[in-house]
Amino acid sequence: MALSDLGARPTSPVSPAPAPSVSVRRPPELRTSVLLLLALLVTIAGLRVILDGVAWWFQLAALCLLLLTTAAAMRRLVSARTVRPGGSRKLLPTIVAVIVLLLTVTAVFTPSTAILGVIPTSRSWDALSRLGEAATVSIARQSLPAVAVTPIVFLLVIGVGALAIVADLLANAVRSPALAGIPLLVLLAVPSAVSIDITDPVVFVLAALSYLLLLRGNATRPQTRLTIGLSAMVLVGALVAPLLLPEVNATQATNGTGFSSGVNPVLSLGDNLRQGVERTLLSYSTESGTPQYLRLVSLQNFSGSNWGPDPFRQRSGNTPDAIGAPPGLSEAVATSKDRVFVTVQGLTSPWLPLPYPTSRVDGLEGDWFWDSDGLAVKSTNRDARSETYRATSVVIEPTPAQLASAGTVVPAGFDRFLALPAAMPKVIAETANRVAGGAGSNYEKALLLQQFFRNGDFQYSETAPVDQNFDGTGMTVIAAFLRVKAGYCIQFASSMAVMARSLGIPSRIAVGFLPGTQLPEKVDGRTAFTVTSRNLHSWPELYFDGIGWTRFEPTVSLGLVPSYADVASPDVPTPVNTATPTPSNSAGVRPSSSAAPLAAEPTGPATAGATRATSIGAWSWLAVAILLAIVLALVPAATRALLRRRRFRALNGGTGSALTAWREVIDTATDLDIDVPDTTTPRGTADLLARFIGDAERSPIDRVRAAVERENYAVTVVSARAGTAPYPVSLAADARRVIADLRAAAGRRGRLRATLLPLSAVARLRRGLRLDD
Repeated sequence: MALSDLGARPTSPVSPAPAPSVSVRRPPELRTSVLLLLALLVTIAGLRVILDGVAWWFQLAALCLLLLTTAAAMRRLVSARTVRPGGSRKLLPTIVAVIVLLLTVTAVFTPSTAILGVIPTSRSWDALSRLGEAATVSIARQSLPAVAVTPIVFLLVIGVGALAIVADLLANAVRSPALAGIPLLVLLAVPSAVSIDITDPVVFVLAALSYLLLLRGNATRPQTRLTIGLSAMVLVGALVAPLLLPEVNATQATNGTGFSSGVNPVLSLGDNLRQGVERTLLSYSTESGTPQYLRLVSLQNFSGSNWGPDPFRQRSGNTPDAIGAPPGLSEAVATSKDRVFVTVQGLTSPWLPLPYPTSRVDGLEGDWFWDSDGLAVKSTNRDARSETYRATSVVIEPTPAQLASAGTVVPAGFDRFLALPAAMPKVIAETANRVAGGAGSNYEKALLLQQFFRNGDFQYSETAPVDQNFDGTGMTVIAAFLRVKAGYCIQFASSMAVMARSLGIPSRIAVGFLPGTQLPEKVDGRTAFTVTSRNLHSWPELYFDGIGWTRFEPTVSLGLVPSYADVASPDVPTPVNTATPTPSNSAGVRPSSSAAPLAAEPTGPATAGATRATSIGAWSWLAVAILLAIVLALVPAATRALLRRRRFRALNGGTGSALTAWREVIDTATDLDIDVPDTTTPRGTADLLARFIGDAERSPIDRVRAAVERENYAVTVVSARAGTAPYPVSLAADARRVIADLRAAAGRRGRLRATLLPLSAVARLRRGLRLDD
């Protein structure tokens, strides 16, 4: 039996060496990793000026936490008190972090192409390559702030993950925290390179402070001048570098051959309509020859400041080859089918332009899914650009009599489509009541509202909302629009939808495209149309019991009024508003404070192109990061628990030796970060541990120590494994008592650290020893 196996090497059986003082190691790498993580989290926040929402920040924060935790754990694994790490061992944590980044990217973005969902294959590389191409296109097409759609999140993960690994390599392996400021500077310079006007000075200041903390936390002596100088270089460099780079302006960001619906259509619709260059987005043809409104998505949540969609509920079975029936449509309503052949050219959108409702879509590439509520079709890993597909649409043909017979009934579950803010300007409800509050049915109210906008004093203007500072869709915008009576489609649609809700009619607004321009030539015998950026449009959809969601067209001088809503048609009744309009609060208005759907969508820019990288995506990211971190943390913990169980089983069964108990005591001390030098004798080690324990009884330590000395120095002792057990079973009880005293003296944090990351198991795994001792 080698004396080194004792964990304490005796210099003399009689005269032990003086026991060293008790010390607990505090590895500087852990402190560096924590400070580096703080700096990364602060620096990443600077991207908020170019990205919409906040889900992407949590995803990147989880990624940085995962990578730095992985590198730190591996660094503890390869570092040994008895072995000086070599150059290759210094790089091992970085290599493992790169592998974890690759596995995470595969598990999150292309699990269906990977082995066990995490190990990439050739199909995974192809899918990731397509994501990179889609990210480039999305960046070029979106205006600011851009929506963090899946391809953009993929690009962020690759870039930020690589920078985090490089920063960790410089700060911990190279031991130069000052150089770790280079990756931070790259992140800080990204928003500035896009436009110097959108930088966030607060982030620069916080990043400089976090960088200062990183430097000071690793300094062996105060280096105030160097710290301040390097922090100033980071701050000034991030601010000045963009001045030396070509500025990316709005024209550069949105020109080319495409148009993006990935940004919030409510906020960007006006800007897109006011673009000086008209671009072809798609073309389509219909078997019936009838022009079609092509809808991207419906927005049903009105927060008071804007409209937003429900989070997209993706279900694996909701493939577009069989889209569900439109909600609320009864068999009594006549329907017909039309097939629409669409070729998307310059449209970058995760939502598919389709007529509403569509029952089937064929010919799509990639993964597309439909939402059971709005029947919108969306992809989480690609966009509609270059797609060619065939949509089978259901043409709903309700009669005016059927619409009138719906009365004022609001089916159960549709109260959320009546939700309005509690503090809505009175002019909105008062105008709605004055125009249509006295009508006998919801159908007549809808006709009166549509007439109010199309046949009144309103004018179509894309510039008036900007010139008079009321562009948008919020409550104050609607109030100003009703006063100025000039605006474009989004003000018309939002105003009619909100006024309809105030009258008890469930409503939402749709964003998509007008039918476009008919082409002189036919395509395969079908009437063909082309849709350009000037055809971007929004319209209200109102719900009627037995018919479902029904389109109206309030925008003056634009669009096609449906036959059931055209008062010039002989079957459409002339709506009458009585002299006693219905009070604004008697029609089922619900304040948004009690509406659960509004609580699910945060106030601020809503997403029609993508629901801010979707909440499902954010939770999946967190779940993957947490799962991998737990697995990494439990490997040494599980190893240590297994070894402890085997040792005590041997002691309790009488087959273990004193060395077995002593090893367990020494390993426990190691787990608790108690520094026991290799040259210390058993007696010196016992003295050291007794001082660490303090006032606890010393007898158990001395009994275990004495048994070890007898086993190693008494020539008459026969090994227990040879058939004779010279030690009583109480030796296990003594060992347990010593271990309990050590853990109690270490405190709660020490015990938790020893359980989650036992250093003895880390060293044992590093040396490649077996667990059967």
